Amino acid sequence: MQDLRSRAGTMLNGTASGMVPMAVFTPCYAIWPVFAWPVPGAVILGVALTWSVYLGLTARRLFRLSAELPDERSEHDARITRGMTVLSSVQGGGILLSAVVLWLLGLWMWILPVVALIVALHFFPMPALFGRTIDYYLGTLMAIASLAGFALAGLGRPWQEVWAATGIGGAIVTGLYGLYMVRTARRTLAQYEALVTRTR
Repeated sequence: MQDLRSRAGTMLNGTASGMVPMAVFTPCYAIWPVFAWPVPGAVILGVALTWSVYLGLTARRLFRLSAELPDERSEHDARITRGMTVLSSVQGGGILLSAVVLWLLGLWMWILPVVALIVALHFFPMPALFGRTIDYYLGTLMAIASLAGFALAGLGRPWQEVWAATGIGGAIVTGLYGLYMVRTARRTLAQYEALVTRTR
């Protein structure tokens, strides 16, 4: 609680920063079912877009609110920043390299399942950085989405189905991650308000 007194703004800012990529990536995954199953796909995309807008607006509100709250940085924050910078760089480089190689080899249908696998793998070092376990579950779900895409591609299914199945799994993972962050922000705010109320 004492930590929260001096770091509420820092915590909320970090949570909001995590919401932004989820708001972006959720519809990027959810768009592919439209090409396989137009009507159900449009519904999935609509839900994803609605959730993404909510995440974006919530993140903006949290950024503004965090600027008004205590913002004390620590070595732990610096370690997380360094770790996520390295992890994101490795993930981004892996995605770019694999996409280029698969495209040049004429295996572009495998790109999204491979991307999903790389994203899945990037979740597993995160618990050591953040001290939480949610990333293990999300990484496992993303790996399942990737494997579903690999299986469909291996069976010779059309690319639309391969990318749709992978995309649905990816959208579920990013959507759930966004939900986790929303709940984390609410819990942080509730605890901070309770702390301030008790010390008045």
